[in-house]
Amino acid sequence: MFASDFLFDNQRASDLGLIICSFNNEFETASGGEIEFNTIHTPGNDKFTFYGSQFNSVITWNFSICKNPCSNKILYFDQYEESLIVKWLLHTDGYKILQFYQEGYSDISYYVYFNIIPHQIEGKTVGFDLTATSNCGYGYTNIIKRKTIINSSMPLKINIHSDINTYVLPIVKVKGEGRFSIDNYKDMDLKYSILDKKIELAITKEVIMDSENDVIIGLQNPDDFNYHFLKLIDGINIITTDSISNIELEIQYREPRRIII
Repeated sequence: MFASDFLFDNQRASDLGLIICSFNNEFETASGGEIEFNTIHTPGNDKFTFYGSQFNSVITWNFSICKNPCSNKILYFDQYEESLIVKWLLHTDGYKILQFYQEGYSDISYYVYFNIIPHQIEGKTVGFDLTATSNCGYGYTNIIKRKTIINSSMPLKINIHSDINTYVLPIVKVKGEGRFSIDNYKDMDLKYSILDKKIELAITKEVIMDSENDVIIGLQNPDDFNYHFLKLIDGINIITTDSISNIELEIQYREPRRIII
């Protein structure tokens, strides 16, 4: 890591007069995010048989922060400043977005939580030693938005660039009227292959589908949806509908990036 600043939960460290530092002159690299193969050694065979794989650990960072000596005359923290740092970094309500401001990588985000320990010299707090723990073994791009109109003769093509062989689970706003279905197809050498089950819903105005959390908002009747949420995959995705009327779609997603700062 060569960053001196970072963003966490929409707050930049530099806005609080802080910088990333090291108190022992050694910056630790990030750890974790390893892939583990599930294999079985068959008796009488020298080869192992592959049965799947998974990210078996999350990414963790260990680094410190202190006051920026260029903008602070007093470099130790009083109790009110310590309270401000704790309120910013310590959360019990889930993962928050972390971005390091390092040249060429500031658009990579991670979902993390922090643990912090005051770093003291002669009984005074001069900084904090931080441990950031992510929710998985990779990061994400900034939010990508696509807004368009589709109907039975006008599909939507979305080209997903994912570093990981996993589904991208978007938030989708659907505006329209009537009962219709939505499909997602993968473009495989011009032969369409359906990715997942058909989405069927009936709306009178707008609904919002959160595919990651399996939540839908705006239905008049729960029976107006078959609870199959939109999924995207690496490559060309072709979003189609059987509606002859225009359906307005707004799709928001982040692409996975196997980049560890």
